Amino acid sequence: MKSLLFFAGIMFLMNACTDKDKESEVQWPKEEFTQKSLSLIEDGDAFGWNLFRTINQEADAGSNVVVSPISVTQAFGMAINGASGDNRAEMLSVMGFDNSDGMNEAYQNIRGALQTADPKVKLGIANSAWYHKEIAIKTPFFDALKTYYDAEIAALDFNNKQASIKAINDWVNGKTRGKIPSIIDNISADHFLFLVNAVYFNGEWASRFDKGKTSDQPFRLSDGSEINVKMMYQKEKFATLHGDGFSGVRLPYGNDAFAMSLLLPDGGKTADDIINSLNTEAWKALRSQQHARELEIYLPRFKTECEFNLIPSMNSLGMNMAFAPGSGFSNITDGPIHISDVVHKTFIEVDERGTEAAAVTSIGFELTSVGPTPPVFRFDRPFVFVISEKESGAVLFAGKIENPLK
Repeated sequence: MKSLLFFAGIMFLMNACTDKDKESEVQWPKEEFTQKSLSLIEDGDAFGWNLFRTINQEADAGSNVVVSPISVTQAFGMAINGASGDNRAEMLSVMGFDNSDGMNEAYQNIRGALQTADPKVKLGIANSAWYHKEIAIKTPFFDALKTYYDAEIAALDFNNKQASIKAINDWVNGKTRGKIPSIIDNISADHFLFLVNAVYFNGEWASRFDKGKTSDQPFRLSDGSEINVKMMYQKEKFATLHGDGFSGVRLPYGNDAFAMSLLLPDGGKTADDIINSLNTEAWKALRSQQHARELEIYLPRFKTECEFNLIPSMNSLGMNMAFAPGSGFSNITDGPIHISDVVHKTFIEVDERGTEAAAVTSIGFELTSVGPTPPVFRFDRPFVFVISEKESGAVLFAGKIENPLK
């Protein structure tokens, strides 16, 4: 009988919480990024930009594209704990790592440092593993998930499908405050393990947009047609950003540990041109641009959802062994295991108060048989955004908005 391992990662950003939520939040001292963690983020930076670029190239023309590099890298980081041999080496290489030395410790530190980066932003990262009680999973694999990912481990009777589905989805629903109510809708006879990573972010703009200044304005699509959108407006001091063929602004959340960088193509350029130009060095250069000046910002409200099968993209990036029948995951359980599916779902909504977003990454394994006048930034045509943490540069979300109404 074939067995299937299903891996899911959820990235969730929320822009508001109730007073009761605030009262129940527990604050703890800020955890600093270790040098290993900062190096891991930088080493994996190229993978995130390459993934974003590859997915964008494969997406339908005129469609919005939103990905969560940190969700995908966290998911594959956990999966690598089950990989072995040449497959493990190939997975690490594609992720941008020479080896796995210190990888788990770095991911553990990254989780703590991100969660305590800004007392005005609530960020919770949770992991869990749900396995068929009749299948033996190797102890070191679960030990690594418990120790370094603080994963909750639960044995379920997968023969009772509905009860098992409800248990997993209830956990997901709780960790995402109901914004992602479920992650699975079926457990087949082949499933034997579900791994779930959930990240919850609750923050507001450091400088909110005044709802009273939001108005209907035109937005020009890539095909030249126009639609009317709810365009937000504010005049405030923000850092300006400049790159090859584009310019933009950095809008911080909370105490400025997290921010959204908005990138607008120059005349004759497109949002796709921006994405194609983004890489580790370009991102490092943008992060160094912190000079603030008074600006006028016009930004549309937008809300969009995306879903991608990541296997073609991962193949394009050089990861192949993980998806081919073999014994490349012998650290999970005995037998030839391969990844049978990788699904990435994202959701984002931006309004006057802040940002609400979510991403789900699922990996399935199969046991086979400046001036006197403030400059104006008017995001009235397709643009690119990046939500990141300031010190490390860790990218939570990267996206292209072709149509704010889609």
